[in-house]
Amino acid sequence: MTTIPQGSALDELRAAYHEQLNQLAAERDAARRQARRAQAQADVARADLASLKSRVHELLNAAARHLPELPAVEAPKDSGAQRALPAAPAAVVDSEDSEDSAERPARAA
Repeated sequence: MTTIPQGSALDELRAAYHEQLNQLAAERDAARRQARRAQAQADVARADLASLKSRVHELLNAAARHLPELPAVEAPKDSGAQRALPAAPAAVVDSEDSEDSAERPARAA
């Protein structure tokens, strides 16, 4: 015959199951926060790169105007076609992330 588990054993299994579900949900949420931080850092890096390219182009053109022997610089290929968007404000990052980001330096992609 099959024995039916007593109430305490069933409660223990249920508690362990819910504990595991909660742990997996916490890990999922942490991974999502990390992915959002990485995406935000990548967006900032792209915007910074676009800004630097633009500034270098401006400086080279200014130098070419003052130094006739310096050839004029062509406009960047994606100068008007694709503009970098500004980075998301820091308020978008979760409050838990702000503590973590203050402790860890940003890593290059």
